[in-house]
Amino acid sequence: MQVFRSVQDEDLVRSIENASTRVVFVAPGVSEAVSDALVACMEDGRADQFMIVLDADEESCRLGYCDAPSLEKLSATAQQCDIPLRRQPGLRLGLLMTDDEVLIWTPTPLMFEAPRQNAEPNGMMLTPRTFVELPQVMGVDPETTDAPPEIGMDTLKLEEVKKVVAAIKAAPPAPFNLARLSRVFSAKFQFIETVLRGAELTKREMRLDSLILNSDAPEALRPLLHTTIQPFSTDADKTVEVGVLVNGELAYRKTGEVLTKPTTQAEMRAYWDALTDLYIVNLLGFGKIIRVSDKAKFEEGRAAFELILKAWVAGFQLLVKGDHDKRVAKVVDLIVARMEKASAKEKLTRTQIDDLVRNGLDKLRVIEPGVKVVYKNITVESTRDQEFLDVLKKNLSEKELEGWFHIFDAAPMVRPGQI
Repeated sequence: MQVFRSVQDEDLVRSIENASTRVVFVAPGVSEAVSDALVACMEDGRADQFMIVLDADEESCRLGYCDAPSLEKLSATAQQCDIPLRRQPGLRLGLLMTDDEVLIWTPTPLMFEAPRQNAEPNGMMLTPRTFVELPQVMGVDPETTDAPPEIGMDTLKLEEVKKVVAAIKAAPPAPFNLARLSRVFSAKFQFIETVLRGAELTKREMRLDSLILNSDAPEALRPLLHTTIQPFSTDADKTVEVGVLVNGELAYRKTGEVLTKPTTQAEMRAYWDALTDLYIVNLLGFGKIIRVSDKAKFEEGRAAFELILKAWVAGFQLLVKGDHDKRVAKVVDLIVARMEKASAKEKLTRTQIDDLVRNGLDKLRVIEPGVKVVYKNITVESTRDQEFLDVLKKNLSEKELEGWFHIFDAAPMVRPGQI
């Protein structure tokens, strides 16, 4: 039986599922898979002895030792089954005893590391048999001196050590016990950037050659003049029947149907502005932030807005399609009038102008309507920027700013002279 091994969730689940008399689980927290296995074992009552000891605090969850929803499910089931969950602050080892087998492992902080591979042992299996075999697998059994050890079969060569030392000297680690403090830095806010796409249809511009549109201007000035037309600018009052949003949520009738009303482009924009005003705070000179606790509600509102935005754009495109010939005629009339002063060589016929305008409208780029959102974490350096802190104080209450960021003790700063 292999003593040293890579212990992962599937190994823990397998041991829990095979337990018949005793389950003792000691770890910083639980993953979804392990929580489900423990819950199933508690519910079927097959183990007479059951003990669970966890750290299970906010820090262990943020570092990737514990999954909060799975912890909540485990806690609720333990209470129903009258099995107490015990607490040990700062716990960072893993131990699972099922019947007479014991798995001991080093839990992986998923924020920093990926799960171990099979060739990367992070634990060991202890049974009455492995206790006897342990000296042999460690290579210290006097009776089997020629037997290869189970762990540490390769030699750590001096050349390899020198290579590591040289690499560290060339690029020294940051002055923290862990590689980066920012990986265990948590803030109540995040920076947010939003871009509304494909919604401003009445402001869409069609580019025409300067010679065509500015033929009545002096030749020397034509390149300096604006040469675009907003063909839909007169359609700002057009309405499309779409759903109604209230505080970022779709409104429904008593019958369960979505409440709709004729909506203009300006009213669509107002829906988006209302949603961002509700959840996003503008920090002048620094950008915009959102409360982390508001992200889920904001994303729900964003999804609802995108739903009616796409419906509105599709409806608007159908409306303006019906006025296509009238729109072309208006633009052609404008250009024909301005071409009266053009030279005979530069002057185009109405048919030629009509073709150019229709071709320009056909080439208007179609943008898929939607909202692009990018979240960016606030850095540790921002917590030391007095100007940034002053702007925060102007825009947020003292209560919100109380403990608005936290640096976990898992990565304490190393004082000068400690390394």
